[in-house]
Amino acid sequence: MLVRGGATCHDRPVDELRTSPRLEAIPRYEPGPTTAQVLAEFGLDEAVRLASNESPYSPLAEVEAVVSAGIGGLNRYPDGAARSLIEVLADRHGVDAEQIIVGNGSGELILLAGQALLDPGTSIIHAEPSFALYPQLAAAAGARDVAVPLAADGGHDLATMAAHVDETTRLVVICNPNNPTGVYRSAEAIEALLDDLPGDLAVLVDEAYNDFVTAPDSGRLMSLARERGNLLVTRTFSKAHGLCGLRVGYGVGGPGWTAALQRVRPPFNTNALGQAAARESLCHPAALAERVATTIAERERVAAALSSTGMPFTPSQGNFMLLTPGADPGLGQRIHRRMLERGIILRDGTSLGCPGSLRVTVGTPAENDRLLDELADVFAAETAATPGVERTAS
Repeated sequence: MLVRGGATCHDRPVDELRTSPRLEAIPRYEPGPTTAQVLAEFGLDEAVRLASNESPYSPLAEVEAVVSAGIGGLNRYPDGAARSLIEVLADRHGVDAEQIIVGNGSGELILLAGQALLDPGTSIIHAEPSFALYPQLAAAAGARDVAVPLAADGGHDLATMAAHVDETTRLVVICNPNNPTGVYRSAEAIEALLDDLPGDLAVLVDEAYNDFVTAPDSGRLMSLARERGNLLVTRTFSKAHGLCGLRVGYGVGGPGWTAALQRVRPPFNTNALGQAAARESLCHPAALAERVATTIAERERVAAALSSTGMPFTPSQGNFMLLTPGADPGLGQRIHRRMLERGIILRDGTSLGCPGSLRVTVGTPAENDRLLDELADVFAAETAATPGVERTAS
C-alpha cells in the first residue's frame, strides 16, 4: 500500500484530490434558475419560462411517436457513428458523409474543437460577449484566450478579430447570429474574413440560431463549408426543432475538420432517441417552417411593442432579444427580480457578460402577451422610481 509521510493514501483528505491547475481558470457555465426553483422561491403556481432560448413548442407529433417507439431498445448502444442521421444530413446539404460530424448538441462539437486544435502556447479568437462556452476552450487546453469586444451594433467586429490573428492562432469562432445580442453578420462579410485569414487556420461558425434569420443570404455559409477546407459550420436540433432535451447537433466542414473532431469524439456520444428524433424531424420541413415563421412574426411583434413602451433593445435575428433598460446595472437586476416575482423567467444579462441587461426568449403568442403586460408595468414603476432614467424607443 502506498505510504507517504507515515500515512496511508486512505488518510488523505478529499480536498487534496490531485487535479489539473487549469480547472481554476475554466469559467463555469451558469444556467438560469429552473421553473421549479422559481415556483418554490416565490410561492407561485405557474410561471412563463423565457430565459433559455428554447422552443416554446413540443416536438412534432411524428417525432414524439418515434421517440416513444424507441424506448424499448434503450438496453442497446446507439449507432456510434450516427450513420443514418449523417446520411440524411449529407443529402440535405449536398455534401459527402465524411464532411459531417454529429455531436451531443453543437456545444459538444465546439468543445471537441478545443480539444483537437488547442495546446499550451496557442490561442483562440472569439467575440465578447458571446456564447459563454468559448472561453472554456482556451482555459481547458492551457491556451491563450483572445476575446474581441463586439462592434457598436452588438455584432462581431470581424476586422479587429482578423487583426488579432498571429502565428499562435489555431481557432477563430464566430457566433452568427450572436448570442446574447442576436446581431447577424452577412455571409459576404464572413467570406471576406475567410479571404483575409491563412487557408490552414480553422474557423468555426456557430449557427445555432440560423433557422430564425430572415436575411436573404441565410444558409450561404453552409454552402461555403462545402468549398472551404478550413471552415466548419455547426447547427443544432435544440432550437427550431424543439429537441433541447435530447441534445443533438452537427457540423458541416472540410474533411480535415471532421477528421480532427472524430479523433477526440467520445464513442456513442449521441443517444439513440436523439438520433431517431433528429432524423424524423428533418422529414417534416413544412411543419417546422411554419413554427419558425410564427416565432419570427412574434419576435417582430414583441420588438414593436417594446419600442412603444420605450424599452431599449437590440434588434435580433435569433429567437431572443437583449433588453438594455438603462445604464445602471442595478435597474436591469431589479426588473429581473420583479419579473420573477410575477412568474416571468428571463435571463439576467450579468451572467451573459452584459450587466444590467435582460435576455428574453420569444415564446408563444400568449406567453409574449403576458411578458409584455408585466414588463411594461414593471419597467414603468422602476424607471419612475429611478432618477435620471429616460425611456427611449429603439
